[in-house]
Amino acid sequence: MKKTGKQTKSRINGSAELAEALVRCAGTGIYIVQDGKFQYANLLFQELTGYTEKELQGVYSLDLIHPDDRETVRKKAIKSLKGGNSLPCEYRLIKKSGEAMWVLERLTSTEYKGKRAAVGSFMDITERKQSEDALRRSEERYRTIMDETHDDYFETDLAGNYTFVNDALCRSVGHTAEDLIGKKYNVTTPGDDAKKIYEAFHQVYLAGQPVKALTFEFVRKDGSTGVGEISAFPLRNEKGDIVGFRGVSHDVTERVLMEEALRRSEDKYRTVLEGMEESYYEVDLAGNFTFFNESLRRGLGYSREELIGMNYKVYTPPEIVEKVFQAYNQVYHTGEPIKWFPMGQIMKDGTRLIVENSIFPLRNEKGEVVGFRGVGRDITERIKMEEALRRSEERYRTILEEIEEGYYEVDIAGNITFVNKAACRQFGRSEKELIGLNYRAYVPKEDVKSMYKAWNKVYRTGEALRSYPFATIMKDGTQIFLDNSISPLRNKEGKIVGFRSVSRDVTERKQFEQKLADMATHDSLTGLPNRTLLNDRLAMGLALSRRSGNRLAVMMLDLDKFKVINDTMGHDVGDQLLKSVAERLEGVTRKSDTIARMGGDEFVLVLPQVSQPANAANLAQRILTIFREPFIFDGHQLNVTTSVGIAVYPDDGKDAEILLKNADTAMYWAKEQGRDGYRFYSGDGAEAYDKAQIGV
Repeated sequence: MKKTGKQTKSRINGSAELAEALVRCAGTGIYIVQDGKFQYANLLFQELTGYTEKELQGVYSLDLIHPDDRETVRKKAIKSLKGGNSLPCEYRLIKKSGEAMWVLERLTSTEYKGKRAAVGSFMDITERKQSEDALRRSEERYRTIMDETHDDYFETDLAGNYTFVNDALCRSVGHTAEDLIGKKYNVTTPGDDAKKIYEAFHQVYLAGQPVKALTFEFVRKDGSTGVGEISAFPLRNEKGDIVGFRGVSHDVTERVLMEEALRRSEDKYRTVLEGMEESYYEVDLAGNFTFFNESLRRGLGYSREELIGMNYKVYTPPEIVEKVFQAYNQVYHTGEPIKWFPMGQIMKDGTRLIVENSIFPLRNEKGEVVGFRGVGRDITERIKMEEALRRSEERYRTILEEIEEGYYEVDIAGNITFVNKAACRQFGRSEKELIGLNYRAYVPKEDVKSMYKAWNKVYRTGEALRSYPFATIMKDGTQIFLDNSISPLRNKEGKIVGFRSVSRDVTERKQFEQKLADMATHDSLTGLPNRTLLNDRLAMGLALSRRSGNRLAVMMLDLDKFKVINDTMGHDVGDQLLKSVAERLEGVTRKSDTIARMGGDEFVLVLPQVSQPANAANLAQRILTIFREPFIFDGHQLNVTTSVGIAVYPDDGKDAEILLKNADTAMYWAKEQGRDGYRFYSGDGAEAYDKAQIGV
C-alpha cells in the first residue's frame, strides 16, 4: 500500500511538472485569485511579472493592472465569472519593474481549497500591441500625408474602380470621396484620355513596373477642364499579386498654360529679334557666338554657318580688342550691364563700321554668369552726321559771333538760353549774367505786356514776326531801342519750345525820329509844345470836359515890354529869358496842364478839369508872383512882368478857336489895365474884370 501511495504521488508530481512544462511552452501565465487576492501564480507568471509567488501572496490582483484599464478588466471579469464563459480581455499589467506589459487574459471560475476562486491565464502580447500601434501610427501618418499633400492620390481595383481617393484629388476634380469611391476612373477622364490611362494601367499590370509622367486631360464636376500629369504604380496584396493600381497625379494646367505662353512668347521674341534693326547676339565666356539675329549677320556680312562659334577678335579691330575684352570682363565681375559701349567692327569685306553695344550678363538656372548677351546698333552714319553737324555748328557759331546784330534764344517762359557777343553788348551784360535771365529784367515795365503778346502771336501762328521794336534797359540803367525779328524755336518733334531773335540797335534812329516828331510838335527854343500840339491837347481837354461836365481854362500871356529887352540886349538874352520863363511856368503847373509857346514871347496854358474859375485865378496869381522875381543869367538881372488873359469853357466859348481868341482879348485888356495883372474874358465886350470881384 505504501508503495502504491508513493507511486501515486510520484505520478501526480510528474503530471504537475508536465502541465507546467506544457503551459510554459504555450507561453501562458496562470494564477488563482480568491477574494480578490493572489493565491497562486505559476513560474511563467512570476517570470513575466518579476514577482515571486511569495511576494504575490495577499496582493490584490487589481493592483497589478494599469489604472486606466482596471475598470474595464473588473467589468469583464464579473461578466465572465457570472456567465461561465471565458471572455478574452486585453489590458496592461504593471510589472514589478514598473514597466507596463500588454496581456491577453481569459478568466474562469473554479473551486480552490473548498472556496470559489477565479483562475486566470494570460499571454504576453506586448510585441503584437507595439506592432499594431506602429502600424496604426504608420497608417495615420500615411493618411495625414495623403490628405495634406498637394498631389492627388488614388487607388483602384483591377477594373479601374476607385477604392481610395485623397482630399487633394477631390479638390482637383470638384467631387467628394463618396462621389468617386466605387466609380470608374473615366468618370473624371472621358474620351481619348481615358484610353491613355487604360493603356498605362495595362502596361503596369503586364510589366509590374510603374508608368510615370503621363499627361492627360480631366473634367471637373462643374464641367471645366484641366490638364494633369499621372504616375501609375502596381498595387499588390500580401502575396505580391497585383490586385489594383495606385496613382499619383497633380494638376499641371497652369504649367501647361505657362509653357504655351512661353512658347508663344519665345515665338514673338524670335520674331522681334529677327525683325529688329538692332543686332542681337549671345556669346560664351570666351567670346564665341552661340546665337545671333539676322541684323547682326547682315552687319558683319558672314553666313550663319561662318558666324556660329566665331570669336569676337575676328571682327574687332586689333587696336580695340583689349578694350572690348575689358568691357566683357567688367560685366562678368560686376554682374552689371554696360550700356551703349562704342566700338569698331570689321565686316567680312573689310568695311569698317562704328557700332554702339550694350552688354549684359547671360546667366544659367543657378544665376551663374555663363556668357554675355548684347544689343548693338550701327552708328556709322550718325557719327558722320554728328561730325558734319559739329562743323556746321562751328561755322554757325563763328557767324553768330562775328555779326553786328544781336542774336539770342529764350525758352517758353522768356528766359534767355543763348546769346551772342553782340547781344551781350546790346543788353549791357555778360553771357553769364544773361543766361537764365527773364525778359522782365531788361524790358521796361510798360512794354512787358507788349513783348508777351508778340511772343504769344508767334507761338499761336507758328509764323515769324519780322520787325518788333522794343526798348531794353541795360545793366547801368541806360535805355536803348532794338528792332527785333522773332522766330519760333522748335524741338525735334516740331513743337515750339522757345523763340529766337535777331536784334539791331536802332537807338540813334529812334532818337532821330523822336527829334523829328518833337520838332513837329514842340518849340525848338523852349522845348514846350508848339501850336500844333497845343491844338491837339486843347481838343482832347474839351472832349474830356464835355464828358465830365467840368470846366476848362485857357490862359494867354506874354512878357510886358519884351521887345525893348530883345532890341536893347540882343536876341541871345531874349532867347535865354524865354527859356527861363518856360522853366518857371513848368514849376507852378500840374502835369495834366499844357504850356505851349505860340511864337515870340506869347505863351498859352490849357488847364483841363477845372472845377471853378477861381482855380484859374489862383494859378494866374502864382504866375504873376514868380515873374516879379528877377531873372538872372550871364551876369544880367532882368525884372520882367507879364499880363495874363483867361477864357473859361463853356462860359467864354465852346470851341478852341473862340477860347484862344477870347483869352487873347482878355490878355490885351490886362495890358490896357496897366500890365502885371490878369483878366477874365467878359462876354459883353465892355470890360475885363478881376476874378476876385465875381462869384462862381
